[in-house]
This record gives sequence, structure tokens and C-alpha cells, in this order.
Amino acid sequence: MTTYREIKGLKVPYLDADPPSASASTQEAQVWYNSSTGKLRAFVAADTWATGNDLITGRSELAGAGTATAGLVFGGEPPITGKTEEYNGSGWAESGDMNTGRYAPAGGGSQTAAIGFGGAASGATADDKTETYNGSTWTETGDMNTARLRGMASNAGTTTAILSIGGKSGTTYYAVNEEFDGSSWTEVGDLNTAREFASGMGTSAASLVAGGNTGSATANSETWNGSAWTEGNNLNEAKKELAGAGTTSASVVCGGEPNIVNTEIYDGTSWTETTNMSGGQDELGAFGSLPQMVACGGNNPTTSVEEFNHSILTFTPAAWATGGNLGTARYTLEGAGTQTASLVWAGFTNSTTITADTEEYNGSAWAEQNNLNTARSYSTGCGTQTAGLATGGSSTAPPATVTGNTEEYDGTNWTESGDLNTARFMSGGLGTQTAGLVFGGNNPLIAITEEYNGSSWTESGDLNTARGMTRGAGTQTAGLGVAGYQDPETFGALVESYDGSSWTEIADLSVGRQNHGAAGTTTATLAFGGYVGPPGYITTTEQFDGSAWATAPAMPAARGHLASLGTKALALGAGGTPPITNATIEFTGETSAAEASDISFD
Repeated sequence: MTTYREIKGLKVPYLDADPPSASASTQEAQVWYNSSTGKLRAFVAADTWATGNDLITGRSELAGAGTATAGLVFGGEPPITGKTEEYNGSGWAESGDMNTGRYAPAGGGSQTAAIGFGGAASGATADDKTETYNGSTWTETGDMNTARLRGMASNAGTTTAILSIGGKSGTTYYAVNEEFDGSSWTEVGDLNTAREFASGMGTSAASLVAGGNTGSATANSETWNGSAWTEGNNLNEAKKELAGAGTTSASVVCGGEPNIVNTEIYDGTSWTETTNMSGGQDELGAFGSLPQMVACGGNNPTTSVEEFNHSILTFTPAAWATGGNLGTARYTLEGAGTQTASLVWAGFTNSTTITADTEEYNGSAWAEQNNLNTARSYSTGCGTQTAGLATGGSSTAPPATVTGNTEEYDGTNWTESGDLNTARFMSGGLGTQTAGLVFGGNNPLIAITEEYNGSSWTESGDLNTARGMTRGAGTQTAGLGVAGYQDPETFGALVESYDGSSWTEIADLSVGRQNHGAAGTTTATLAFGGYVGPPGYITTTEQFDGSAWATAPAMPAARGHLASLGTKALALGAGGTPPITNATIEFTGETSAAEASDISFD
């Protein structure tokens, strides 16, 4: 009998526990014997769908391009739009609109070099326009020879080599196939079966078309070798208005009309049904390939997003959850620490009463601790649960008595320390008890920045834009100042980074806000909630990766004036308004874990 060693050239490892997951690519099919369970085990890849963060603009009949971690969608309806959104693997950010809004276009390429063509700019009149995208803006280029909508593209193609395949105009189904060379289109070999609403995959030299509408749904599949189409193995289920992405050797198609959940994968020869989508959808967009694809939008229209993964890993999407309630409901409080070791203090308990109350959180429940020496609202804080720093704020109800008072917390008691040079409230803060930073604030609206060394404050470089009700994230030598109001009528989206001496403006938030929450570092930041003026408070959450902001799951309820702390992956918000609350919310970023399986010989 052939042994595992003869096949693989190594013995089956004997382990007393399953190995930790390191890499899906290196550990898939790894085999070991678990001596504690008496089982032969392995990491076996599975096909799974997980819910992703919603599109910013709900739409159907949209086009996609790029990869599952650097994707792009554009166009769609209703209403007919040219809106473009970029995906970073977890959230969405708006980018430059197409010059001509359209629904049912086709397209492909990458997030920084995409192409979109065809569709309809109004009614059912097909369009021949083509546009290319450079990562921020769209530029019109050579028109197609045959105008059509609901056609397909070799979506793994490029802006200098892509196919426009099939489609419809009026009542005519097209088999027309055109190739783009970077400036103009040339007709090449037609499909064997004219169709619209199919799925197209691959490159200009090796493409695949599957399903679609020929007057009724079809399962027909065809492949392109650079000069001609050949009929291949059919889909297992006839479907139209489906979406797909990939290459001629590794593709995924999903959805279809009416609200189909079926998913099929292609290995270069045949189609195999696999795990269904969690919700059926048609007229959706897609990008990526095996082992990862993203399907988004769809009929009605919707903002829904689902992520397909072929992996040994099980993915848990980012989400907000409810934690233990504060002992004292309040707003304009401040906090420090981590999600499982938090500290909050002070704030308004009603519109006229300010408290000095301090509480600690262990990840599930809050416990009261010794009070601040000076009750205050709108203070600024940083540090940890056992080494916190509270400074500034207003020590009376309106009209405010602004203070520069600073106190340090040692895990039990608060002790007064050196005052700020410029008294203020509604300022931003970050850092630690021995290396803190305070910036901006109101007394009146200021841009002044001060650094703390564990005993005293020293002025440093001013913000570029004075602001109040702002938030900070990071350290004294690598920090972010996030949003805030620039005057009573302007709720800013401005973000500035601090390098230890000066501030530099960087990428703005998508939504300007004040009285919000923030947590994290300069390269991994979460901003959530806040006040945007009429209509009021928001649930909107955004995440920053060091270069751009993207959407994240919305808070369970709109609120501002809350304490915020932790990291981008594990953030916490406590208290806030409206109404004045003692609620705690906890954010957990996307996680993944390997799932080992028993090997059965039955």
C-alpha cells in the first residue's frame, strides 16, 4: 500500500493540538495526527460567503473591476448614475464620477486603471461611449462601433486590451465582439449565441461568457482563444442577470433573475455548484476572481455586499455589539484605555449638572472608582486604565468656565499635575500619560497644540486649521487630528497628521462631523458617530488605512458626545446623546480563523 510519506516525501506529524493557522496558501491540505483527540486532521479549503460593508450608493446594473481587496464599481440605476466607489477589502470610498452617467455598462481592469463602456444614459437607448479611469478621474476615449447595453467584458482585461461582448439595443440581441487597443475598437469574432445579461470573464486573449438572456435564460457557455469562440460545458442552471469574475481557468458566477442564490465555479473545463449566496440577487456587479470575489448591489436597488472566499479560513465580518452599561448615564465624557480595560470620567448627567464620576470597564461591566478632583465636561484625555490623563474642559454648566487643569490617574486616585498653557475645552487628545498631546479646542476656537512630558505642557506646532470638538488617534510623535467644527456652521471633514513637531493635512473623511468618536493609530483609525448639523446625529463609521478613508459598519444607534478609545480593530464608545445614555458599544474588525477537519476513512 502506498504511504503518505511515499506520496508527500514526509511523515504525518504527531501533534498534541491542532497547529495555529499561518497562511491559507501554505497550509491548505496540511495533514497531522492530533494525539489528544486520536484523529487524523487537515486544513481543507471551503467555499463561503460573508456579508461585507454596504455600498455608499445603492444601485443595480452596475459594473465592476479590480480585485477583492482593491475593487471598483461604477454606473448603475435608479436613478441613472456615474457614481464610482473604490473598495479596499473592507470598506468603500467615493471617487470621481463618470463623465456620462449610465446603467448596465460593462467594464474591467484594475482599481487604478479601469475601463467602462456601453450601457444606457437614458431610457433604453444603448450608448457607445467608452471611458478610462486612472484611479481618480474618468476620461472619454474612442467609442464602440456598435452601441449596446447589458453586454459583457473580459473583465480581467486592461485599459489597452479588453473585449466588449454581446449585449442588446432595442429588441436586438447582439453576438458582436469588439476588442479595444487603448484608443479604438475593432470588431473581431462574434459569439456563437447572441445574448445580453450574461457574465464575462478573462482577458482579450482568453475569455469566457456564461449564461445570459437570449429571449429566455440560458446555461450556454463559450470560450474565446483570441480569434474564435468555442462552445464549452454549460452552467448547471440556466440564468440571466447574473454576475461573475475571474479568468478562463478560475471563475465564479452567482445570482441571477429572479433572486437566485446559486453559485458556480469554473476550473477551465466545467462548472461546479458550490455554496449559495446568503441572499438571492440579480442585476448585481462583481469583481475579483478565485479564490476571492465580491458581489454587490442589485435589483430594488440595494447597497448589499457579499464576499466569496475559497479558503481554509472562516471570515467573521466587522460589526458593532452592545457592551455593559455605564453606572452613570452621561455625555461630553472622556475616556482612555482599551476595549477590555477602559477608563471614563466626567461629563454632563443632564443639561446643567457636571459630574466628576470615574468608572473602569473590564470588557463586560463597569465599576465606579474614585472621582476626579475637578468635575468637568468636554475634557480631553489619553493614556490607559491605570495611567490616565485628563486635562482641560469646562468646570461649570453654560456659560462655560474653561480650565487648563490637568489630573493623572494611577488606577486608584486622581492627582493634580501641571496645567495647560492655554485653557480650553472641546479639544482633541492622544498619546500616553507621560507623552500626551492636546490640540485645537474652544476658548475661542484655536489651533494651538501642546505636548505633555509627564509633569508639564509645552507648546508645539499649531494645527493648520483651528477647530473644536475634534478627536485624536495615535501617539505624540505620530498622531491624527480627525474632523471637528471650524466655525458654528462648518462641520469639517479635515484630517491632519502630526509628526512630533508639525501638522500636515491628509485625506479627508467622507462625512464631516463633530462630537464624534475616534480610535486607533495613524495607519489604522476608526471614526464613528457625531453631529453633522440638521438632521442631527449619525451612525456613520469610517476606517482609515494610512492613505484613504472607507466605510465600515454603522453604529447601532446615532449618537455623539461619547467617550471613545481602543484600536481600529477593537474600539469602544461609551455614553453620549441623544438621548443621554449609559450604553456601551464595542467594535470588532474583521477576523479570520482556520477550520481544521477530521479525515474520515468511512
